Amino acid sequence: MMNKGYFDQFYAKSDGITTLEMHTRHVITAGENLLYSLPLSVEEKKYWKEKLRRVAVFHDLGKIHRDFVSRLKGAKSVDIRHELVSLLFCINFLQLEDDELFAIATHHKGIVDTHSEKRGALSPFQIGDYINHWYETDNLIFTENNIQTWLAIFEVNMQLVQQDAVKELPKNIKMYLNAKYQKKAIQSIEIRKQFSLTRALLMAADHLASARKENDIPQYKQLGIADFQPAKDGVYLPFRPFQERLQRIKTDAILHAPTGSGKTEAALNWVYANQSENSRVFYLLPYTASINAMVTRLQKHYNGEVVTALHSKTLDFFYDQISEEYSNGEKDYQKIEKEAWDKKSLSKELFYPIKVATLHQILKTSLKGKGWEFALFDYKKALFIIDEFHTYDALLTGMLLATIKLYRKLFNTKFFFLSATIPDFMLKLIIAEVYDGNNSILIRPDADQEQDRLVLDRKRHQLYCMENSTIEEEFVMIESYLNAGKSVLIIVNNVKTAQKLYNQLKFEGSVQLLHSGFNKRDRTIIERAITNDDASKRPQLLIATQAVEVSLDIDYDIGFIENAPIDALIQRFGRVNRAGKKRIYPTDKDLSLQSDTVPVYVFEKSIGKTPFYDDTVLADTWQNLLALNNCELGEDDLIQVCNKVYEKGYNEVQQRDFETGLNNSIIKDFEDDWIAGHWRDWIDDVLENKNQKIEVLCFNLIEEYETKIAERRFLEANQLLVSVFGYEPKFSKDQLFGDTRIAINLKYDSIIGYYSIDKNIDDQFDF
Repeated sequence: MMNKGYFDQFYAKSDGITTLEMHTRHVITAGENLLYSLPLSVEEKKYWKEKLRRVAVFHDLGKIHRDFVSRLKGAKSVDIRHELVSLLFCINFLQLEDDELFAIATHHKGIVDTHSEKRGALSPFQIGDYINHWYETDNLIFTENNIQTWLAIFEVNMQLVQQDAVKELPKNIKMYLNAKYQKKAIQSIEIRKQFSLTRALLMAADHLASARKENDIPQYKQLGIADFQPAKDGVYLPFRPFQERLQRIKTDAILHAPTGSGKTEAALNWVYANQSENSRVFYLLPYTASINAMVTRLQKHYNGEVVTALHSKTLDFFYDQISEEYSNGEKDYQKIEKEAWDKKSLSKELFYPIKVATLHQILKTSLKGKGWEFALFDYKKALFIIDEFHTYDALLTGMLLATIKLYRKLFNTKFFFLSATIPDFMLKLIIAEVYDGNNSILIRPDADQEQDRLVLDRKRHQLYCMENSTIEEEFVMIESYLNAGKSVLIIVNNVKTAQKLYNQLKFEGSVQLLHSGFNKRDRTIIERAITNDDASKRPQLLIATQAVEVSLDIDYDIGFIENAPIDALIQRFGRVNRAGKKRIYPTDKDLSLQSDTVPVYVFEKSIGKTPFYDDTVLADTWQNLLALNNCELGEDDLIQVCNKVYEKGYNEVQQRDFETGLNNSIIKDFEDDWIAGHWRDWIDDVLENKNQKIEVLCFNLIEEYETKIAERRFLEANQLLVSVFGYEPKFSKDQLFGDTRIAINLKYDSIIGYYSIDKNIDDQFDF
């Protein structure tokens, strides 16, 4: 006798509201809505809809086990894997396909890995002895009546299997669930892929249902020309010829175009030409600051619901973004924090169709980091825009190219590269390695087209090479420009130099420092100040390190810059006279100007040490710049310097790193070594270089930190930490909330950042 009311007593969540039936229906709805938001054919949607409904109906049935019920009520000592109990139900009474059984068994945890026993994976005991134990401790639930009732509730028509009770997993299922034996049990790569696909879809539906987003899944918005065409006073402006040309290119492409020529609009023209229904767009940038700005920009072209950020600091970005929507009097910090966490979780899911991300996030998939199986749907027919790809080191560049080759084959993806400063050797490398020497994919502005020629011929800077000189020897000239009302950008090569110049320069107007020694809270405030929509409210003097290179949209009148590798200098130059519409004569020279250019002074000597720059590259950059001393420069002049500096390509060490990345065995053997439900748990450490810097709390912020913790403003408390090199701090024996480390020798100042109190603040800046 079927009693549908029997299941009303069982809950899926500890909230006392969400019953097992409710949650199961949420998962079914999430899965069906998700399928309609993915780039699948009508036949594929029909196939997956039927399969997903089956796994969704049974994925949590094990939650009726009494041990799980006890755990929901607070019995933390109870060890129960409800998904394996769900698997037992299916094996006893149903004939589900193996990939469906696998998805049900692994929708919370990965398969057994006896080598690492990592968190988030099943244990050998759980798929072994515990199965029999869970059956025996509540064997009364394993009845045909319960299964028939559950099937009837969801109107699923399935024939039940008549057999003796199965109290342990069959050998083949155990092998599926063990990384050591899965390939032996399933020799077909295509079948292992099927296991991953079914698992990923169930996990995504379950996560969306748990977040109660089953009816909020954003649909990809087909991009129209009017969505991104530049306009002024309501009148659309024509695209430049090279931008318009990209509307007709339906293949991969590499765009090499000057700074300020409209590369982002060019990329969107390419997206317009290549978009297909529901296919995702990934916009890759090297720095989190530029990613956050690009998210805001793309939200204007698409809409806020479909675009997200995906990088290591997205939590802070979402928290700040959500906080701005509330007035100070209305702020519920716990609610804002929860919303930020939810958005961070969803940014990794099959949820947002437009993602602006770091390269690391994409490499985590090709290196099989946690969550890589979601990409099987997310990357299908996806469009990847790789901006400023010249900035990556040789190892990452090699891994990027290996990944591109893999994704083009596996997912039928397309790639669009764009850069203003890529040296010729790297262009040739990409075209040779990825495109078999096909130079037709390279797009440049056409000198025969008037509007393109204006971009190519435009000159923006006057170059003055200051031989054997440092910036601090030219304070009088800097102050004369400032007193004349000009805005001045000073860029130096390390944090201490920036702090030193800030303390030494005497200027009563608005001054701002920007470097990596600020905590997250103040870094956000500074970046907003220097990119204020009202240019008159931006600081007249900005003293910065290479942090200013990260695609921040700033435009200064005069530049004073320490020598650096030419590709870094080109980025720095791009922050001065960005639009190329200023004409400023130098105060220290008599020069007849032919173009709208401004003075940029480059100093041969750095005040501090530069161990992170290659000495040969620095010397070659300087020698090639000297040939252009006292000249007005265009982008092409700088590109020529770049090509000369890097004409031999990578040096011996870099070439070895590049080849190591290009031949990475995980990427190369991605398909052959396919193991469903398994990931590598060391990927984050390899990619993020977490050992280089650590986060600490400066001792003078302890009281503010503890206040925020007491008010449960945990994310704001975390934003007080600063990133420092491991050799810098001396640690207190005490730790605060969680594992926060206190640096007893580092003091924090919101104006200059952190500094050591082991020395006098003025003395410590002597080199």
